[in-house]
Amino acid sequence: MTTKTVLTFSNIHKAELPEEFRKDDVRYSEDFAKHFIEMFSAKGDVVFDPFAGFGTTLKVAEQLDREAYGIEFDEKRANYIRSQIEHQDRLIHGDSLNLLDYDLPDFDFVITSPPYMERHHKENPFTAYSTEGHGYQHYLADLGTVFEQISMKMKPGSHALVEVSNLKHEDARPTPLAWDIATELSEILTFVGETIINWEPTYSFGYDHSYALLFKKTER
Repeated sequence: MTTKTVLTFSNIHKAELPEEFRKDDVRYSEDFAKHFIEMFSAKGDVVFDPFAGFGTTLKVAEQLDREAYGIEFDEKRANYIRSQIEHQDRLIHGDSLNLLDYDLPDFDFVITSPPYMERHHKENPFTAYSTEGHGYQHYLADLGTVFEQISMKMKPGSHALVEVSNLKHEDARPTPLAWDIATELSEILTFVGETIINWEPTYSFGYDHSYALLFKKTER
Protein backbone atom coordinates (compact mmCIF):
# COMPACT_ATOMS: atom_id res chain seq x y z
CA MET A 1 0.00 0.00 0.00
CA THR A 2 1.31 3.43 -0.94
CA THR A 3 1.24 6.06 1.80
CA LYS A 4 -0.24 9.37 0.71
CA THR A 5 2.25 12.22 0.85
CA VAL A 6 -0.36 14.99 0.59
CA LEU A 7 -3.26 15.15 3.06
CA THR A 8 -5.99 17.73 3.64
CA PHE A 9 -7.43 18.63 7.03
CA SER A 10 -9.93 21.20 8.20
CA ASN A 11 -8.33 24.07 10.10
CA ILE A 12 -11.54 24.67 12.03
CA HIS A 13 -11.31 23.49 15.63
CA LYS A 14 -14.01 21.53 17.40
CA ALA A 15 -13.31 23.27 20.73
CA GLU A 16 -13.22 27.08 20.93
CA LEU A 17 -10.59 28.62 23.19
CA PRO A 18 -11.42 31.07 25.98
CA GLU A 19 -11.38 34.70 24.85
CA GLU A 20 -7.97 35.46 26.39
CA PHE A 21 -6.27 32.88 24.14
CA ARG A 22 -8.05 33.35 20.81
CA LYS A 23 -5.59 35.83 19.31
CA ASP A 24 -2.82 33.23 19.78
CA ASP A 25 -4.75 30.26 18.41
CA VAL A 26 -2.17 28.40 16.30
CA ARG A 27 -3.33 24.89 17.16
CA TYR A 28 -3.32 22.06 14.68
CA SER A 29 -6.74 20.51 14.41
CA GLU A 30 -8.10 17.60 16.41
CA ASP A 31 -8.53 15.60 13.19
CA PHE A 32 -4.84 16.07 12.35
CA ALA A 33 -3.79 14.83 15.79
CA LYS A 34 -6.21 11.88 15.64
CA HIS A 35 -4.96 10.76 12.22
CA PHE A 36 -1.31 10.53 13.22
CA ILE A 37 -1.83 9.28 16.78
CA GLU A 38 -3.86 6.37 15.40
CA MET A 39 -1.27 5.74 12.70
CA PHE A 40 1.80 5.60 14.96
CA SER A 41 0.52 4.38 18.32
CA ALA A 42 -1.85 1.87 19.88
CA LYS A 43 -4.24 1.92 22.83
CA GLY A 44 -2.30 2.14 26.08
CA ASP A 45 0.77 3.68 24.43
CA VAL A 46 2.50 6.78 25.79
CA VAL A 47 2.01 9.83 23.54
CA PHE A 48 4.10 12.91 24.33
CA ASP A 49 4.00 16.57 23.26
CA PRO A 50 6.96 18.73 24.41
CA PHE A 51 5.18 21.96 23.39
CA ALA A 52 1.68 21.24 24.58
CA GLY A 53 0.23 24.66 23.70
CA PHE A 54 -3.50 24.46 24.36
CA GLY A 55 -3.56 20.71 24.85
CA THR A 56 -4.87 19.35 21.55
CA THR A 57 -2.46 16.42 21.57
CA LEU A 58 -3.25 15.46 25.14
CA LYS A 59 -7.02 15.74 24.76
CA VAL A 60 -7.13 13.69 21.56
CA ALA A 61 -4.69 11.09 22.86
CA GLU A 62 -6.81 10.57 25.99
CA GLN A 63 -9.93 10.20 23.85
CA LEU A 64 -8.08 7.47 21.93
CA ASP A 65 -7.17 5.61 25.15
CA ARG A 66 -3.50 6.56 25.08
CA GLU A 67 -1.46 7.77 28.05
CA ALA A 68 -0.95 11.43 27.20
CA TYR A 69 1.94 13.48 28.59
CA GLY A 70 3.09 17.00 27.79
CA ILE A 71 5.12 20.02 28.84
CA GLU A 72 3.98 23.63 28.53
CA PHE A 73 6.10 26.65 29.48
CA ASP A 74 3.28 29.20 29.81
CA GLU A 75 1.51 28.87 33.16
CA LYS A 76 -1.89 30.13 31.97
CA ARG A 77 -1.88 27.68 29.07
CA ALA A 78 -0.79 24.86 31.38
CA ASN A 79 -3.66 25.59 33.74
CA TYR A 80 -6.08 25.66 30.81
CA ILE A 81 -4.84 22.27 29.57
CA ARG A 82 -5.31 20.76 33.02
CA SER A 83 -8.91 21.94 33.00
CA GLN A 84 -9.46 20.02 29.75
CA ILE A 85 -7.85 16.63 30.46
CA GLU A 86 -8.55 13.73 32.77
CA HIS A 87 -5.02 13.03 34.03
CA GLN A 88 -3.96 16.52 35.08
CA ASP A 89 -0.69 15.37 36.63
CA ARG A 90 0.57 14.27 33.20
CA LEU A 91 0.78 17.87 32.01
CA ILE A 92 3.94 19.52 33.31
CA HIS A 93 4.25 23.28 33.64
CA GLY A 94 7.93 23.51 32.79
CA ASP A 95 10.66 23.89 30.20
CA SER A 96 11.29 21.22 27.56
CA LEU A 97 14.92 22.32 27.42
CA ASN A 98 15.15 20.55 30.80
CA LEU A 99 13.03 17.58 29.75
CA LEU A 100 15.17 14.93 31.43
CA ASP A 101 14.67 16.63 34.80
CA TYR A 102 11.02 15.54 34.81
CA ASP A 103 9.59 12.16 35.77
CA LEU A 104 8.33 10.99 32.39
CA PRO A 105 7.80 7.46 31.07
CA ASP A 106 9.42 6.31 27.83
CA PHE A 107 7.55 7.45 24.72
CA ASP A 108 5.81 5.32 22.10
CA PHE A 109 5.01 8.34 19.92
CA VAL A 110 5.91 12.02 19.98
CA ILE A 111 3.77 14.57 18.13
CA THR A 112 4.12 18.33 18.35
CA SER A 113 4.25 21.66 16.62
CA PRO A 114 7.10 23.75 18.04
CA PRO A 115 6.84 27.49 18.66
CA TYR A 116 7.81 29.20 15.41
CA MET A 117 10.56 31.75 14.84
CA GLU A 118 11.36 33.86 11.82
CA ARG A 119 15.05 34.52 11.27
CA HIS A 120 14.68 38.27 11.88
CA HIS A 121 12.70 37.94 15.12
CA LYS A 122 14.24 38.86 18.48
CA GLU A 123 11.92 37.12 20.95
CA ASN A 124 12.68 33.68 22.39
CA PRO A 125 9.98 31.19 21.30
CA PHE A 126 10.86 28.82 24.14
CA THR A 127 9.84 31.33 26.81
CA ALA A 128 6.47 31.94 25.14
CA TYR A 129 8.08 34.97 23.44
CA SER A 130 8.37 36.70 26.84
CA THR A 131 12.16 37.26 26.75
CA GLU A 132 14.71 38.23 24.13
CA GLY A 133 16.37 35.32 22.36
CA HIS A 134 19.82 34.80 20.87
CA GLY A 135 18.89 34.57 17.21
CA TYR A 136 17.53 32.06 14.75
CA GLN A 137 20.50 29.69 14.74
CA HIS A 138 20.41 29.51 18.53
CA TYR A 139 16.70 28.74 18.33
CA LEU A 140 17.39 25.80 16.02
CA ALA A 141 20.15 24.57 18.33
CA ASP A 142 17.78 24.78 21.31
CA LEU A 143 15.20 22.75 19.42
CA GLY A 144 17.93 20.20 18.78
CA THR A 145 18.66 20.13 22.52
CA VAL A 146 15.00 19.38 23.22
CA PHE A 147 14.96 16.53 20.72
CA GLU A 148 18.26 15.09 21.92
CA GLN A 149 16.51 14.58 25.26
CA ILE A 150 13.35 13.32 23.60
CA SER A 151 15.38 10.74 21.69
CA MET A 152 16.70 9.38 24.98
CA LYS A 153 13.12 8.77 26.13
CA MET A 154 11.81 7.32 22.86
CA LYS A 155 11.43 3.57 22.66
CA PRO A 156 13.46 1.84 19.92
CA GLY A 157 11.58 1.96 16.64
CA SER A 158 9.18 4.68 17.81
CA HIS A 159 8.35 7.75 15.77
CA ALA A 160 8.29 11.52 16.29
CA LEU A 161 6.17 13.78 14.10
CA VAL A 162 6.71 17.54 13.88
CA GLU A 163 4.09 19.77 12.25
CA VAL A 164 5.75 22.95 10.96
CA SER A 165 5.51 25.48 8.16
CA ASN A 166 7.91 27.63 6.23
CA LEU A 167 7.15 31.30 6.91
CA LYS A 168 6.48 34.03 4.38
CA HIS A 169 5.39 37.64 4.82
CA GLU A 170 5.32 40.49 2.35
CA ASP A 171 7.83 42.64 4.24
CA ALA A 172 10.51 40.01 4.82
CA ARG A 173 12.27 37.29 2.92
CA PRO A 174 10.86 33.80 3.63
CA THR A 175 12.16 31.72 6.52
CA PRO A 176 12.57 28.05 5.48
CA LEU A 177 11.66 26.95 9.01
CA ALA A 178 10.35 23.50 8.10
CA TRP A 179 13.44 22.65 6.07
CA ASP A 180 15.83 24.01 8.72
CA ILE A 181 14.09 22.01 11.44
CA ALA A 182 14.24 18.88 9.29
CA THR A 183 18.00 19.38 8.88
CA GLU A 184 18.55 20.01 12.60
CA LEU A 185 16.54 17.04 13.84
CA SER A 186 18.00 14.69 11.23
CA GLU A 187 21.25 14.92 13.20
CA ILE A 188 19.44 13.30 16.14
CA LEU A 189 16.78 10.98 14.72
CA THR A 190 16.41 9.21 11.39
CA PHE A 191 14.38 11.34 8.98
CA VAL A 192 11.70 9.12 7.44
CA GLY A 193 10.01 11.67 5.20
CA GLU A 194 7.43 14.43 4.90
CA THR A 195 3.72 14.72 4.32
CA ILE A 196 2.38 17.96 2.90
CA ILE A 197 -0.62 19.10 4.93
CA ASN A 198 -3.16 21.25 3.09
CA TRP A 199 -5.32 23.26 5.45
CA GLU A 200 -8.87 24.36 4.68
CA PRO A 201 -10.10 27.02 4.59
CA THR A 202 -6.82 28.85 5.30
CA TYR A 203 -3.48 28.88 7.11
CA SER A 204 -1.68 31.67 8.92
CA PHE A 205 1.97 31.84 7.85
CA GLY A 206 1.94 32.89 4.21
CA TYR A 207 1.19 29.45 2.79
CA ASP A 208 -1.92 27.28 2.66
CA HIS A 209 0.03 24.21 3.72
CA SER A 210 2.48 22.98 6.33
CA TYR A 211 4.57 19.82 6.68
CA ALA A 212 4.33 16.78 8.89
CA LEU A 213 7.99 15.78 9.29
CA LEU A 214 8.39 12.17 10.40
CA PHE A 215 11.41 10.85 12.30
CA LYS A 216 12.22 7.45 13.78
CA LYS A 217 14.49 6.26 16.55
CA THR A 218 16.87 3.79 14.96
CA GLU A 219 20.37 2.55 15.59
CA ARG A 220 22.72 5.14 14.06
